[in-house]
Amino acid sequence: MNFAIIYTVIILLLGIPFFITNFARIIPIGVKIFLFVAAISLLWLHTIFFRLKGRTGVIAIILLIIFYFLIYIIILPMGAGSAVLSILDREKNIPAETIGSDDSTEQIYIVYHPGMSEFTTKVLRVLAEDIAQNNYKVILYSAGKDLQINLQDARAIGFASPVYAGFIRPPLEDFIQRNELSGIECFVILTGGGKESIDVDTAKAAKLIEEKDGKIIGKEKFITSDKENELQEKIKLFSKELIEKL
Repeated sequence: MNFAIIYTVIILLLGIPFFITNFARIIPIGVKIFLFVAAISLLWLHTIFFRLKGRTGVIAIILLIIFYFLIYIIILPMGAGSAVLSILDREKNIPAETIGSDDSTEQIYIVYHPGMSEFTTKVLRVLAEDIAQNNYKVILYSAGKDLQINLQDARAIGFASPVYAGFIRPPLEDFIQRNELSGIECFVILTGGGKESIDVDTAKAAKLIEEKDGKIIGKEKFITSDKENELQEKIKLFSKELIEKL
């Protein structure tokens, strides 16, 4: 009985990151509830069968094996993963960075989340420098709930984020969701390691913007494993594409 009580408490504690972290939002609530109800049910059924007399011992062992599989192969890794990613997804207190001359009459905003490495920020700075050479002032803003900017002041707005598990970072998604983008020209900049998912990832991010009535003028994903010269060339091509559409 003590075994069941202890593991019930452990399961409930594992449920905290599962239900409250940002990353866990991508898991449907029904799936999360099912996993925890199934785990607790298996645990207590095992306890009941184990205490009964007769040929219930085999059933108890089978239930226990399924319970351990559910906990250690599914719930624990997913809970730990969501907790780690949520720490990485925390809003970053990064001051706005301006690239280009203050004499430029038109501004381009890029709202971004840097993720866990410097790669996204590196790509954005190179891209911003290329755009700024065409008489634009580019301002990089770190996404967060306290970020308040007048989007109508910008000639265009870029939204940039690394992609983990197929999703942009929650602070950037939250910023998009709480702002009206009607009629504003927007572009998407993603970073990540999966070349095979470029079209899917960029289309998914663009859809978030289009749902807020933003007009997509460009979208691209830059791959962390690309060689430096390939990366620089890809940034220049994307910059040229954006300038032509502005």
